[in-house]
Amino acid sequence: MSTDTPKARALIGWSETFATFERNLNEWLARAVEVSSEPAPPSAPMPSQLFEERLKRLQAYLDQAERNAEQALAPLTSEIQALRQWLEALNMARAKLVERTVRAV
Repeated sequence: MSTDTPKARALIGWSETFATFERNLNEWLARAVEVSSEPAPPSAPMPSQLFEERLKRLQAYLDQAERNAEQALAPLTSEIQALRQWLEALNMARAKLVERTVRAV
């Protein structure tokens, strides 16, 4: 059994996860609006309205981050399951080896 395969799969999974995070961060930064230091014209929306709009956008970003976290969890969960199966097989092989050693003595 090769020990590089699970490690390689884990690294690929993490690479994809970080690439998703980076892409989402770049999208968020592209949409971010810098606040000007000039006073707003009188026809500008009320500060509470601006606050509500920003709050809604922030909530949307948080919802997206939660969806991304759920997507990242799926490959990690499968890797954990694969490692558990590998450990179980290893423990069974170890038990058989101990049993054979005890019989031989």
